Amino acid sequence: MKPSDLIELGLTEDEAKVYIALLELGGSYVSAIAKKAGVHRVLCYKILEGLTVKGLIAQFTKKNVRHFSAEDPRILVRRQQQKLERAEKILPELLSMTHALAYKPKIQYYEGTEGIRNVLEDTLNAGCEIIGYTDFGALPKVLPENELIHYANQKLERKIRTRFLSPHSNEGLRHLGHCYPQGFHTYLVEVLFVNPGDAPFEYQIAFYNDRAAILSLNPNELLGMIIESSVYTKTERAVFELAWKGARSSREPIRGLKGG
Repeated sequence: MKPSDLIELGLTEDEAKVYIALLELGGSYVSAIAKKAGVHRVLCYKILEGLTVKGLIAQFTKKNVRHFSAEDPRILVRRQQQKLERAEKILPELLSMTHALAYKPKIQYYEGTEGIRNVLEDTLNAGCEIIGYTDFGALPKVLPENELIHYANQKLERKIRTRFLSPHSNEGLRHLGHCYPQGFHTYLVEVLFVNPGDAPFEYQIAFYNDRAAILSLNPNELLGMIIESSVYTKTERAVFELAWKGARSSREPIRGLKGG
């Protein structure tokens, strides 16, 4: 038997060596046990005391010399079986705690221009439509437009459909014209411009998968956040659809560069 076999049952390497030595010797005094196990005599004393406390060895005196012997090895096996039984007993409670925590949102914070890039990069992993709110006229204030054009092209290449509400502005129209030139599939990008007074968006919020990607559109407050929560995103998706229907009833959406 190798010490590693007993290590898997909860013993340390030195405890395993001493225990195996005792089994092979059938019981002996400390010096003989230490020599057989290959450990220092002083350390062997400490290990024997610990194994005694664990109930794996017994002590007795022979000719005024303290001797040690290993208890029935089945005790070690029964200990493991008892641990397994206790683990199985508390498993339902542990699982109930896990289910409760499953609804706790996971939040990641980002700062600076690099943080904004990280938030946008994560949206490219969307396995579904991206919907949300933004201000297309403000986006070039937080990232260079060439980076935003590259980001838009990646979404088109990956065929990620997006729908956004944005306040109407000449800057927003110009930015969209640069990001989505003529010839792309207009189904992939649908923007509904609304009255700027009704939608003073200073943050972009995008919903996809079970996530909400939030980033500041204020260059003096470059912050980003990703919230992972199916409960939260499900609610926010419903709110967005209500806002989309309400805004659409008052004016036609701009698909790509069409409309006005």
